Amino acid sequence: MTTATRSRTKAPGWHPSVEEQLFGSIDPEAVLRRCGRTFYAASRVLPSRVRRDLAVLYAFCRAVDDCADQPSTPHRAGGGREALLVEIQSALEGQSSRSPIVSAFRELAEAKRVPLAHAYELIEGVRSDTGRVRMATSVDLVQYAYRVASTVGLMMCRILEVDQEGDPFAIDLGIGMQLTNIARDVAEDAFNHRVYLPAEWVDHDALLRYLTTDTTDRSAVSDVEAAVERLLRLADAYYDSAELGMHFLPTRVRGGIRSAAWNYRTIGTVIRRDPHAALHSRVSTRAMGKVVRTGAALWASVLESLPLGPADMHDTTLHTALAPLGVRPLAVSAPAGRTP
Repeated sequence: MTTATRSRTKAPGWHPSVEEQLFGSIDPEAVLRRCGRTFYAASRVLPSRVRRDLAVLYAFCRAVDDCADQPSTPHRAGGGREALLVEIQSALEGQSSRSPIVSAFRELAEAKRVPLAHAYELIEGVRSDTGRVRMATSVDLVQYAYRVASTVGLMMCRILEVDQEGDPFAIDLGIGMQLTNIARDVAEDAFNHRVYLPAEWVDHDALLRYLTTDTTDRSAVSDVEAAVERLLRLADAYYDSAELGMHFLPTRVRGGIRSAAWNYRTIGTVIRRDPHAALHSRVSTRAMGKVVRTGAALWASVLESLPLGPADMHDTTLHTALAPLGVRPLAVSAPAGRTP
């Protein structure tokens, strides 16, 4: 239900500049392979045509995402971050584009009837990242996660021709995965002047002191680790909901998407094992574990086609924070033999 979530930390190894992504001729599948390893591993079990379309979506979203890390003033031919975001949005609105990946995405959106409103929301979410970030409330956090991740899932649903009844679950998977990103990258984000843990959960000054000094203040340590645990519990609620809606996905892609969700959720498990270490270094999951989880996800998706699959009733309270963004509950019918 989603292929790309935003991460302020770049994957190790080769990572093209935003100018290369937008104005170069880099193959979208190469971007996915090198910059989105978890998603690339999941995409290997998808049909080649679907994988190509999703690679275009990923590469477009990655390029938009990376604009947030551009200097505010131009230092290369591409321009400053705001200029790049304006250029991308103008190209989506129909103006001529000098960006191959934006043009490829626009063609894909037209072919698959992807509402460009989702892409505009993504751009707004990235725009909110271009300066100092201090998240105030959990409502702000969920709205941010929707803009930068759930919108990607919704665009993916249209590419995969998923019934709109699956949209609420796609939204939830995007939020869950973005919250995992935030939990994984607390330290690096903070050093880049971005604090996503809400102020209503933890004192931001205490958080910064904890990350920048070898503090012996156990209360500060406990407060920060408790906030991360609260973030992971919130992510789990959205992952649980997303799992209920996996059966809306076409059979040919269900295992791959479930694999990405399970592998991403496991990052939270790793953080829980040693939250102190996770807050001072970027955690990762083992390759063999990914293989095992991918196999289990594929098998679970086969079993899901049998009777007594999961109920598809969505918990609308998960979207209370999204009402100001115009996200409304979608009526979902109960499966045969069940009552709401």
